Amino acid sequence: MTLTQQFLIISLLPLSFLGMVVYIWRTGLLRRELLQWWTIVLIAAAVWGSSILRYFGGKTFPISLKYTWGIVGKYALVVTAVALLLTTLNRLAVPRQNGRFAFGLSVFLGVAAFFMDYEIWPYQLPPFTVAGSTIRLFDISMGVWIAAWLVPGVAAWILTRQITASAPNSRSRNQVQYWLIVLILFMIGAGLASVQQTRQPVWQEAGLLVIILAALIGTVSFVHSQLPDLQIAVRQLLSRLSGTLIIFGLTWWALTAIVRSVTNLPTDTSPNLILFLASLFFAGFFTVVYRLVNEITRRLFLPAHSRRDKLATSYQEAVNNLPEPDQLAALILDVVRVNLGTNDAWFLQAEDGPAGRLSLRPLANLTNYAVETSSFDGGSPFAVHLRRSQTPLVHYDIDSLNNFDKLLPEERALLDNWKRVLYMPLHAGDNLVGVLALGKKTSGESYDRKDFEQMQTITDKFSPLLVQAKNLARLSQINDHIFAQNQILMHEKQHLHELMEMFAQFNNMVSSDLKRPFNTINRQLQTLQESLADSKSNAKMLDDFSREIQQLDAKITRLITIANRLHNRGSFQIETANLDQITQQAIHNLHTMAEARRVEVKYDPPTVTPSVLGDSQQLQEAIQHLLHNAIKYNKIGGEVTLHYAVDGDKLCLRMRDTGVGIPEDRLNKIWQGFSFPQNGNGRNAGLGLTLAHHIITAHGGHVEAKSSYGSGSVFSVYLPIAYNT
Repeated sequence: MTLTQQFLIISLLPLSFLGMVVYIWRTGLLRRELLQWWTIVLIAAAVWGSSILRYFGGKTFPISLKYTWGIVGKYALVVTAVALLLTTLNRLAVPRQNGRFAFGLSVFLGVAAFFMDYEIWPYQLPPFTVAGSTIRLFDISMGVWIAAWLVPGVAAWILTRQITASAPNSRSRNQVQYWLIVLILFMIGAGLASVQQTRQPVWQEAGLLVIILAALIGTVSFVHSQLPDLQIAVRQLLSRLSGTLIIFGLTWWALTAIVRSVTNLPTDTSPNLILFLASLFFAGFFTVVYRLVNEITRRLFLPAHSRRDKLATSYQEAVNNLPEPDQLAALILDVVRVNLGTNDAWFLQAEDGPAGRLSLRPLANLTNYAVETSSFDGGSPFAVHLRRSQTPLVHYDIDSLNNFDKLLPEERALLDNWKRVLYMPLHAGDNLVGVLALGKKTSGESYDRKDFEQMQTITDKFSPLLVQAKNLARLSQINDHIFAQNQILMHEKQHLHELMEMFAQFNNMVSSDLKRPFNTINRQLQTLQESLADSKSNAKMLDDFSREIQQLDAKITRLITIANRLHNRGSFQIETANLDQITQQAIHNLHTMAEARRVEVKYDPPTVTPSVLGDSQQLQEAIQHLLHNAIKYNKIGGEVTLHYAVDGDKLCLRMRDTGVGIPEDRLNKIWQGFSFPQNGNGRNAGLGLTLAHHIITAHGGHVEAKSSYGSGSVFSVYLPIAYNT
């Protein structure tokens, strides 16, 4: 590989730092001060990394450029370390005075190294001997330079380590652990970069790769708060790496054996057949080995999975009967108390409130604290975490992480008043169904990774059961409500049946009694008219009296007729009915009457008529009564127009006639059926309109009438559409 090719490849490495700078500024998730210091770290690291390129310039770069470039890169590493210390002070919740001494000492050592650098200044310090060792100016200058970047790195590491030791097991502690990895990698990379050998940049290249890895981890930990658990991530890496190494070793051994066998093949044997059989054997062999290696490495590096399976089996039988949600919540808390060692735990049921709010309603409680239902804003960081994440949320994170800065003051005060240590969300798919809110352990210890794994196992097993229990409880409530309503309907049906029986008895008993006096009165009135016929005044009085009696007799007759017809109507046979066919049949039945009165009936059948639920014969009778009324009170040579239209969830039949119309003062009385016929040409209410109104109303619809006297009428029938389900 030529120097030019090496130069092009190595030049990509410092550019990666600049790419990280662009990335973090585009996200804009960091505090501005913290963002500025981390930017200085990345730019200073890029300047130091670019100085390695001087080794690959050959004769292209002049000596002065190489010399200056090397000096700038050398002290850019010190600037990187000092900026890394300041980034640590801004990122972690530590007192600033704890890092001031380290910062001042680092600056002093950096300045001292600069003024002692023999490559910059022309003076020379003669070598001297200390304890039998010769000390040169180069040794002193390099020692001070190494101390200049080592002191801030070690100080940042010590401060971070103190936070890790005091912080509970939480997401913020996990991020601090990632920051420890960043600091350790930086010091390793800087240590490799401190190895100075003439024309041997391999140490600087190795150090650059390590520092790039540190910068990448730091950038990712800044931008993403949801990072995988560090220990689990390391175990998974070791598990996969060990499995890969085992497979690699077996593959190496297999290929070696194949090569040796193939080179010693007899001349009468086909090499292709040997290779085919060997490949078939090793394919099956590695399939078995791969499964065994995965199982061994999983048990060796990820023992939590085995513990999780055992824990799930221990209480599987306890939930087979699927109790009520509150009983299931109490069972969950019992499992938590036994396995996690805490007597301070709540179970809160999660419910979606209006405008996306999150409501937490207590279901079970191990303490005597009276927990009330609480509501959180839909955009609250607390609600967002519970809905989107399935990992525990430690209360320490709420006070430490930047993404909880937007928590409303009243919500923060509520969470502080709860005095919970951590919150474990329970999810069923993408839906939040509940929250475990845990207090301190009885032992006073912090919740560790094993506790988190057991909580995850508990929530994985109980979340779907809780959803099923809630659904069954809801169905049980609906069933109880339907049963209660059914009982009410049965009593009402029985009550109506008794009323119908009483009505029938009353009708049979009263009908004859109401009519009987009129027969006697008419006979006596006729006798009285014959005896007083010679007196004109008496004759007029008797005629008026006779007319009043006839009108009263007509009203009673009408009342009895309506009662009989309603009583004899019976129950409806409800089924799907086609109003188009019903209307055409009604028109056909009244065709003779319309021709006799020379009234033209116009019907424009629709292309598609929605069906309704009803009794076809009863509906046909109702429409026929309305049509009969429109023909009867129409003018000679008039017309009746019928058409259907859909009005919302109802089918409307409009019937327009060109008759005499209905006076406005009688428009609301035409459905009563008890008004006595009047003299003149005005339309009077008949039994047909009363029966039509009764039938349509009994089908869940209604009838409207619009008219102005002398200009015709419009009757509109509305019936609910029967939608297919």
